[in-house]
Formats: sequence, C-alpha cells, structure tokens
Amino acid sequence: MLKNFLVVTLRSLRRNRAYAALNVLGLAVGLACCVLVFLFVRDELSYDRFHPNADRIVRIGTDFEMEGEVRKYVNSQGLLAPALEADLPEVEHAVRVIGGDFVVRVDDAVLQETNVAYVDSTFFLVFDGFRLLSGDPATVLDAPGQAVLSESLARKYFGEAEPIGQTLLDRDQPITVTGVMADPPPQSHLRLDAVVSLSTASDPGWWYRNWFSVNFQTYALLRSGADFAAFEAKLPEFAERRAGEEMAAQGNTFAFRPERLTDVYLRSDRSPEWARGDLGALRIFSAVALFVLLIACVNFTNLATARSLDRAKEVGVRKTLGAQRGQLGAQFLAEAVLLSGVALAVALSLVQLALPAFNTLTEKSLALGDLGWGGPGFVGVALVAGLLAGAYPALMLSGFEPAAVLKGRFSTGRQGVALRQSLVVLQFAISVALIAATAIVFGQLDYMQSRSLGFDAGSDETGQLLAIEFGGDTNVQERLDAIKQRFAEHPNVIGVTSSLTTPTGFHPSAGGEIERPEGGVRDFNIEPYLVDDAFVDLFGIQLVAGRAPGPELISDSLAAYVLNETAVREAGFPSNEAVLGKKASFWGYNGQVVGVVRDFHTRGVQQAVEPVGIVVTDLFQSVITLRVGTADLPRTLDELEAIWADVAPQRPFTARFLDEAFGAQYAAERRFGQVFGILAGLAIFIACLGLFGLAAYAVQQRTKEIGIRKVLGASAQNVVVLLTKDVLALVGVAFVVAVPVVWFGMDRWLDSFAYRLDLGALPFALAGAAALVIALATVSVHTLRAATADPVRSLRHE
Repeated sequence: MLKNFLVVTLRSLRRNRAYAALNVLGLAVGLACCVLVFLFVRDELSYDRFHPNADRIVRIGTDFEMEGEVRKYVNSQGLLAPALEADLPEVEHAVRVIGGDFVVRVDDAVLQETNVAYVDSTFFLVFDGFRLLSGDPATVLDAPGQAVLSESLARKYFGEAEPIGQTLLDRDQPITVTGVMADPPPQSHLRLDAVVSLSTASDPGWWYRNWFSVNFQTYALLRSGADFAAFEAKLPEFAERRAGEEMAAQGNTFAFRPERLTDVYLRSDRSPEWARGDLGALRIFSAVALFVLLIACVNFTNLATARSLDRAKEVGVRKTLGAQRGQLGAQFLAEAVLLSGVALAVALSLVQLALPAFNTLTEKSLALGDLGWGGPGFVGVALVAGLLAGAYPALMLSGFEPAAVLKGRFSTGRQGVALRQSLVVLQFAISVALIAATAIVFGQLDYMQSRSLGFDAGSDETGQLLAIEFGGDTNVQERLDAIKQRFAEHPNVIGVTSSLTTPTGFHPSAGGEIERPEGGVRDFNIEPYLVDDAFVDLFGIQLVAGRAPGPELISDSLAAYVLNETAVREAGFPSNEAVLGKKASFWGYNGQVVGVVRDFHTRGVQQAVEPVGIVVTDLFQSVITLRVGTADLPRTLDELEAIWADVAPQRPFTARFLDEAFGAQYAAERRFGQVFGILAGLAIFIACLGLFGLAAYAVQQRTKEIGIRKVLGASAQNVVVLLTKDVLALVGVAFVVAVPVVWFGMDRWLDSFAYRLDLGALPFALAGAAALVIALATVSVHTLRAATADPVRSLRHE
C-alpha cells in the first residue's frame, strides 16, 4: 500500500513539476523564515540563564522619590550588599559590581580594556555560570590587587605562559592574576573580560557610607527554597530600619526594587539601553514570522485545493475501478505530507546558506545546531501543513459520486472557490499590513535621524566633533589646560573643550535643590554637565535667556548654573527668564542660575530630553572634545594621536566621532527595520508565488471561454480585464481588512518613542498601491499570454 502511494505520488508530481516547485518553494521559504526568527528569539530569551542558580539570583535597584517624582535607578548603595547578608536570612550571598577599566602597558603599546568590573569576593559564589578554569571561587578575589581574567584576555597578555601569579600594571598599580575564567557566553547582560577585587579600588569615602549615593549594581543569591515575593515584602521594613532616619532627615524617600536575573535583559525598565534587549521587537518578529508561515501554509493549501479540481476525473475513474474513499484520502494526504517534508529539507538548506548574512545583520553567532527542541517542533509544523493542505481534497474529492465527477459536474461547479478567495484575501491582507508597517518603521527611523539634536553634532561645513576619553586620569586632569592648548595649536582644530561627559556619553543623575518660584526650595533631579567655559560655544548650544557660562563664572564659593528648558519647566517656572537668579545646589555645587539654553539631546531621540544643569568647573573632567576640520581627516587623526602619545603616554588614544556615536544609538532600530523589511519582503514573495499558481490555474480553466469570447469580438484588453478584475476585488477587500489592524498596532508601537512620527494616510495608500501593482504584475504573465493566444487553439483545448 505504501509503495503504491509513493509511486502514484511521484508520478503525479512529475506530471506537474511547476505545481510541485511552487508549493515546495513557498513553504520552504516560510519555514526558513520561521527557523531564523526562532533561532534569534531563542538566543535573546536565553540571556543569563546559563547560570545554574539563575532562578535564585536577584538584582536590586533603587527608587528615589523627590517632590512626588519617582526616579528609577539600576544601581544601589555601597552599604546595601553587606546589610542584606547581615539582616535577611533569605540572602545566602550578596555582591556589589561597579564598572571600570584596565589601562595596561605592554612593551611600547598602551592597551585599554573596558569590559572590566570591580566586585566583591562573593562574585563567583553568586554568578556560578562564570566558570573558573583555575582558582578557588571562594578566595580568588578576597584581597586587594587581585584579578580574574577571561581565557581570551589571559592569552592576549601572556600567550601560552601560565597566567596565575603574573602581574599587570594598571596605571602603575600592580594587579596579580589569581584566576582564569572561561570566556563568558554572549548571552550575559554583564559583559566581562576581567573582574578585579573591589578592595583594590581606592575608598571613595561617602560612596560606601551613605544611603543617597547609588553607584553599585547589587545582586543577591537567595537561599534554596526562599520565596522571591516574601523576600521582596521584607525590603520596605529593611529599608526603614537601615536608612529611614537618614532619609527622613533629608525629607526624601526611597525603596528597593528587586528583579529576577532572568528578567534583567528583556523585562527591566532600569537597565541602560545598550545592556538590554527589546521584548516588544521579539514579539513583533515572532508574530511576523508566524504570519509569513501562515501565508506559506495558505499557499500550500490554496494550490492543493485548486489543483484538486484537475484530479476529479482521476478520482472518478479510480472509484469506478474499486478504490475506497479512505484509500483516496490517504493518497492525497501522502502527497501533501511528502511535499511538506521536501519543503522542510529545502528550508533547512536555505537557513544554512542565510545564517552568515543573518548573523551579520543581527550581530549574533547563531547556528542551525542551536534549534534544540525547535527541531522536532518544525518537523511537526511541516507535518501539520501537509495534513491541512491535503485535507480538503482528501475529504471533498474522495467523497463525490463517480458518475457525477465523470460527467464534469464537479469541475464546473463553485465548490472550493470561496475557500480559495478567502485564503487569497488573508494572504494579501497580511501583505498590505506588512508593507504599511515597514513604511512606518523606516519613516520613524528617518524621522529620528533627521530630528534636530539641539546642538551642532558636526558637518563638513562646521567640522566634526571628536571626543577623546581619558577616564578622569589624574595625570591628564592636572595638565588639562596645557594638553588642550597643544590640541588647539593644530591647524585643523577649530575648537577645544573638556567636560565630565558629552551627548551620547555616560549621563550621571544628581539630586539637589532649586529655589521655588514662590520662594523656599524643592528637591530636584538633573543631569549635571560639568564643563569648561568653551563647552556651550563649541557644541553650538543655543542660549535662550540670561548669559552663557564663561571663565568669569568660575568661583571657589559659588557656581553659576545654566539650565536647559526642560529643567526650567519641570522646576515649575512659568518662563525661562523667571528662573534667572534663583539659587540651586547640585552635586555639592552651591550657586545660582544665570542662563537657560535650548533643549539638546543627550541620548538618542527615542527618549525624552532630561533636565540638564551645566556648571563651569575645572574638576571632574573625563573627556576632551575637539571640533576638527574635515579636510584631510585621516592625516589629522594621525597627528592628533601623535600629540596624545606625547602629552599622555600613559593612556591609549581612544577617540570617537559624536555623529557616529549618535548614529550607533539607532542601531537597534535600524536592525529592527531591516529584519522587519526582509520578513515583509518574504511574505510578499510567498503570496506572489501562490497568486502566480492560482492565476495559471484560472487561465487554464477558462481557456475555451477565452477562445469563444475572442471569436465573438472581444479584444485583448477585454480579456485582460476579465481575468484581473477578480484579483483586484480581492486585493481591495484585503486592503479594507488590513488598514485598521495595522493602524492600531503601529500607533501603539510608535507610542514607545518620546518623539514619534504622526500617522497619516500615505503609508497605507502606498501599501495598497504596492499590493495592487504586485498582484497585477504577478498575474500579468498568464493574462497577457491568454489574451494574445490564437482563439482556434483555445477552442481545441480540453
């Protein structure tokens, strides 16, 4: 029986090679698309789950409330980790983590490692997934000056020599290698090449000794069997007992907010943008991939039901010769399942070919072997697709009476037409929705990239901004004016400034006070920009009230603040002028507001502008920014690097153009748009394959009718209209179905941006027009051929 099924199936497919190719290709592309998205989503969902104790690790952030405003911080206090271990029996170990870097001289080269953290000695007891290749987890970081390097970093510095006991000089401070850990997997929100004992860092005093300063990420390992909800419920009382008196004296409140480690990457609203994934994007990718697969399955079913009409007489003959309904149904199912199996094999081959490009696009290292349980799952999907595609002919055709079928009643009836039309509408509704959504995604990206940043980020006319990071190096800080003067003497340097940070850089947040409009003071949070007197002019930030910061504003006893418009508005002042002369105190600087500048973006425009306070100081600088002419830029960079090597030989030349840094902040959105566009293109391609096959079938069924119409005087244009009007009607219905759905969905997606595109009719009109053109182009091959064919040959068609 099985041999007979296989022989009949192969003969049938060999007679209809085009049908088989269309069906296999459409389903294969749909399956391949789903496999790629599945690999990507599975990788994103696996973050931090490589730790055996991942379900017991929590990260504890802090909420500060000032004047009714709640600020969420990923960090917490230096006092927290020891207090958790001492007070709460649920906590087995706690660890503090603070980012840092290595600056190491090797021979004549100065190297900087940025994926470095200073941590407590309990680090490897909490994060047991960071596997030590050598060293004791309990003692490897229990003394100052100790470090654990990743396997790759150890090889980089020591080659094949034994790294344990070797010494690195970090800014002339000896660091002894006491352990080597396996290279951490990429699915970790902590990106580490080395960890150093926290006791190595010089004691910053109040960082460790008050409940206001939040500088550490704090993680706790809960004891086995401890309940997360019960632990969370104890934190308010713990906070009150430990810090209530200190906070009450300041008139502020705060709360600890624990997050499960497995939620940190995708579900936390505290993690910085560069250290978290986008759960919404994963949901969208998954939905679109399922839509693509749905279209592929619809095609598979549509072509199977359409082709089944050609086999009606075959069914009638076979039933006349004694074939049973069950045998005929099994035959149709076997053919469809065989085709779906071939499609799965082709899909896996396509995935293997596409993975290098897909990995480049998504910046991952995915492999087909990462499917895991998804492998059997996709086998099941292919099997179900085959069974569904074969179900209609198996149930319907096999049930007809042989006499009726042999008389042609089935082939001339309307059975199956409504099903096929409904499926075509579904396909093109999804296609219209994806085309419109793709246009909106790229429109939003273009809107963000073209939005004014509020400062001159660089151009060929005004020069490019080049930021040179020096990490607050005291040797550079002490000679900062002389170093800036050396750079200013270069003929291609237009201007020089220094600051604690720059737009796109690290943005600390500081709590402080500002005088109220009606008198008294209110607590207030700002982003402090500690700068020199050239910062505002060099960045082209526009002054809208008062005066700009200048050298005359620097004072040992009084700071002059320049606020942005958002800070003025959120502080409750009715106008920019009203805040001038008001007292303010942030980050230890007591002073008054002397000016207001127009809002400028310190991050990507995905986020709203934050309150900013600019204060001129010669302390706490960590970056020098140059505005350089764009003529002969490579040579200029080489000469600037040479100057840096002369004035700061202890540090590497780490420079970046700020326009590129801002562009990098939109990398996630660009990747999202590219992946979304590719998925939409594949969906449209598959829909076109199905429409192409159905158009061919429709023309074949109406060959004699076309011949008669032409003999009676119908023109080629009349025939084309006859054959395409049904398709146009279906596309119209699909458009009506798709527009409200995609409008609602994309409007919600745009709401996730602080500055968003206004939805208009244009993307939807373009999507409808594109779907119409695509549909007409797809069926035009068959319609034009039928319209121009010799009617005599058409009349001979059977």
